[in-house]
Amino acid sequence: MAGRRPVEGGTGAGQGRRNVRIVVLGGAGIIGRAIARDLADDREIKEIVIADLDLDGARKVAEGLKRPGATAVKADVSDHAGLVALLRGAGAVVNSVQYYFNLPVMKACLEAKTHYIDLGGLFHTTRKQLELHDEFRKAGLLAVLGLGSCPGIANVQARAVADGFEAVESVRIYNGATPDMGDSLAWAYSIQTIFDEITQPPVVFRNGKFQETAPLGEEELFRFQDPIGVSKVHLSLHSEVATLPLTYGPKGIKECFFKISFFGYSEKALRQLQFLAQIGMAGTEAVEVRGAKVRPRDVLVEVLKRAPQIERTGSLGFKDIVTEVRGTRAGKPVVGRVETTCWPHKAWGLSGGTLLVASPPAIVARWLAKGQVKHAGVLPPEQAVDAAAFFRDLEARGAHTTIAVAEPFPA
Repeated sequence: MAGRRPVEGGTGAGQGRRNVRIVVLGGAGIIGRAIARDLADDREIKEIVIADLDLDGARKVAEGLKRPGATAVKADVSDHAGLVALLRGAGAVVNSVQYYFNLPVMKACLEAKTHYIDLGGLFHTTRKQLELHDEFRKAGLLAVLGLGSCPGIANVQARAVADGFEAVESVRIYNGATPDMGDSLAWAYSIQTIFDEITQPPVVFRNGKFQETAPLGEEELFRFQDPIGVSKVHLSLHSEVATLPLTYGPKGIKECFFKISFFGYSEKALRQLQFLAQIGMAGTEAVEVRGAKVRPRDVLVEVLKRAPQIERTGSLGFKDIVTEVRGTRAGKPVVGRVETTCWPHKAWGLSGGTLLVASPPAIVARWLAKGQVKHAGVLPPEQAVDAAAFFRDLEARGAHTTIAVAEPFPA
């Protein structure tokens, strides 16, 4: 994939269509229902299908949209034939189920002949998904991998400046949010993914090579906008690092990493979860307890569901994503800094963090379903998404983006 740019004008069944039926897989989940909420305001979308294993939850989401064309269906993504039948005829599919199912959902989209978007594959799954590029390209279909906030917004931020550089030296991504000062253990997105990020070694791109590092390692202080301010950030396994070094390999990139501030938890709460993981409670291998086989993580998640929930509104819901790109422009060293911030969306009842995960796939799903994107293949956001149009659409939702390029201060 190194240096591959989008393939224009595919001729398969996926191109030239204007099919404004969008399927949201996992539509009853935290992010899925927010994606549906974003889509609901666009009256050109004739049908929004809320598909989830939890049919009652899907029905509540569909009813809550209070608009014609919002329907709920029960969907089991492990049932290939049933999934293909559900997806056939859709203009785009947004996959917000657990990333473990990304590959089978992609294969169902290929058979159903529909475009595909997901929220990321935690590096390793993303790299496997890229192998389907030729199949999607030949079918004239587009699969956009990792189109949420991080990955997603961060990738497009990198493109906004890196495409104008002759050489790219590094891409550094920082993800911050206002934490719950009450130290709640409630989660803002998939708890399964959070435990994977806590326990699995992050991959960084350093000195031109991919390297594994210690989970939650390489802490540093980073200055986000207020009300976050100066916050500790740490490494985490993420999909931006899976694609950006490949995209900008021809420009000589030597470094890429992703750092986040405790996954939206307070530091105290995150350390508690880290301790539970260290003693094996986040393990996924079954153990025998009084004659029964149970997975420690399943038990832990059920217990954590009883944690007091928090309302991520006001200053608590503020989000800030910063991508810094170092390189060369017009023969001079430059640093590009792109920053996207978002306060809670009161009308939609979403925190800034949730909106920045949900709106990117909703925006691009619209484009795909309306026939506005002519690329084909399996591509990361920095190759598939037009930065200027994307940030304009985010701005309309209250997410503000600034782009600055300057020569670095002397060392």
